[in-house]
Amino acid sequence: MMSQDSNLDGPTTPPWRTLTDAERYSIIEHILIMHKGFTSLLAELDYCNLYTSNNSIHNPPCLAILGETGAGKTTLVHEWLARNNTTRTETPEGSRIPYLYVSVPAKASIKGTAAAFLTTLGDPNPGRGTQWNMVTRLHTLLKNCQVRMIFVDEFQHILDHDTQHVLNAVTDFLKDIINQTSIPMILIGQKGEAEPILRTNPQLSRRVGTPRYMQPFPWDRTNPKTMTEFRTLMESIDLELPLDPSGLGKEEMAHRFHYATDGYLGWIMKLIRHGVHLAIVEQCSTLNRVLLQHAYDACIAGTVMAEHKINPFSLKHF
Repeated sequence: MMSQDSNLDGPTTPPWRTLTDAERYSIIEHILIMHKGFTSLLAELDYCNLYTSNNSIHNPPCLAILGETGAGKTTLVHEWLARNNTTRTETPEGSRIPYLYVSVPAKASIKGTAAAFLTTLGDPNPGRGTQWNMVTRLHTLLKNCQVRMIFVDEFQHILDHDTQHVLNAVTDFLKDIINQTSIPMILIGQKGEAEPILRTNPQLSRRVGTPRYMQPFPWDRTNPKTMTEFRTLMESIDLELPLDPSGLGKEEMAHRFHYATDGYLGWIMKLIRHGVHLAIVEQCSTLNRVLLQHAYDACIAGTVMAEHKINPFSLKHF
């Protein structure tokens, strides 16, 4: 006897219903929405990587990628790294680390920043020695480990927030790494905080050129194209969820999301992931407004993003 699910004329079981909760959680944690700005920056990183194959290069292409919190800067870099061979390998000659990802410590100093580099490169005692000794070891390791590109995250930490003074010695330190190693460097930082750092060091600024900005998605009723693009984005996300279609691309729902997040994809995904977690726990088949109301309270209501806002999912009509 043929079951209802196998009857071609009858309803079929949505694929997500055959998944375990753990598998559904995994899906929402690994959703990556590609869009024009994201793919163009991936291509620019590819360009920088291409140039490292030429050992005689003296002016390596470098970039500064800036944006607000939630714009997707770190996601961009992690996605690019995931697409490339970032595996550290051990050879008789030593470690091979093609791509180095370093986060600048708060209130950065040369020794502190050099120690962060050395730690990532596997130095067993990264804080050992004088500043000169640490920097010398760093340059030696960068060469010996055959580093092809350096990603420097939290670049804005070179600005001392207490004094608003740029830590010029650290910017010179980064510039010298580029000059002496000819390794492309990608600076990733906070919009509005990283620009003064570049302005105080024209040589470093010349190296990275015009900063690339990761912008939020606009919603402008005087420009319907922006609304269409944002609704398309939300429809794309909806299709990726391990749920039945939730109508995220409908104009009213999309507007709620834009109001809640100012169009920043990182905040959108934070809200959606929490909402889907709730849907799985509550055994809901869609991401409904009540779930999103709770998700907003848990993820956004107590943050800077929510200043002067109401919970847009708490209202029947918005």
